[in-house]
Amino acid sequence: MNLVSEATRQRLAAHHPEAATEIGNLEAVLDGTSLDAGLLELCSRFFETSMRGDEWLPPESLTALETACLAVCEQFMVSVSGISDEQIAALNEHLNADDVYNLMSAIYLVEMSKRLDLTLEQVLQ
Repeated sequence: MNLVSEATRQRLAAHHPEAATEIGNLEAVLDGTSLDAGLLELCSRFFETSMRGDEWLPPESLTALETACLAVCEQFMVSVSGISDEQIAALNEHLNADDVYNLMSAIYLVEMSKRLDLTLEQVLQ
């Protein structure tokens, strides 16, 4: 999975090569999990759209897992500590404990990378 845009990757490589390497390492970790790449892409589109202040229009037909995942993403943006036991239980209906752990880690990385993209667009032009 690509955590950052190609433009951000190039900016980081030019100005902070160590950070670019670390982003690559994090991407490799995500690629090494059994998480569905489409689910992570859905999270990525949600975060990017929301952070840019655009209207989020989810795909018309979401699976129960995608719905549960987007609910966690929405809460994550507001307050990570507000993620409820019920939201985690909804994920557990579709994923094993390791995959829920990996998904939560991935959500953190995806959200952070979208913030990095937005920041670097302004800082490293």
